[in-house]
Amino acid sequence: MIRINLLPYHELAVKETKVKQIFVIGGAFALFFVLLGVVHFVLLSSLSGLEKDVKAKEERVNTLNRLIGEVDNIRKEKAILEKKLAIIKKLEEGRLYPVRMLADVAAQVPVKDVWLDKLTQRGTSLALEGSARDNFAVVRLMKNLEASPFFRSVELVSTKEYETQQMKLHRFVLNCTLKGRE
Repeated sequence: MIRINLLPYHELAVKETKVKQIFVIGGAFALFFVLLGVVHFVLLSSLSGLEKDVKAKEERVNTLNRLIGEVDNIRKEKAILEKKLAIIKKLEEGRLYPVRMLADVAAQVPVKDVWLDKLTQRGTSLALEGSARDNFAVVRLMKNLEASPFFRSVELVSTKEYETQQMKLHRFVLNCTLKGRE
């Protein structure tokens, strides 16, 4: 005997399958949106962390730029101070030069034969004016000055004979070229 089931079981099974598929697809979409939200949240937190790092790095760069500016200022001040120290050193080295040169001139003058009246220095030129007993005393003075380490050359500009207290003396003018300060 043939049995016929009049209940629509096949339609119920198809309906149940469709409902299951809708729940699976809906669950998949919900899971997709949850995962999308989690990824979005992770990216936002990572982005905010990176922004904080960028701000911290920018502050560090600003601090370092200020320090570099201060270092540059210190270097400029150091260069200025080194120039000043070089000038002071040069002045200190040259401080005793005139004293030594004048002491040398005084040592080169023949005693009791030559009298210096005036010394004038202009740059590397020194003019000597004075009186001498005779022209030989002037020549001795010139040779002594030429042998001095302070003078490069000695030239006689003029010599004149004059009389004072019944003595004949010779007035002379010498131009000397100084050597560099050593």
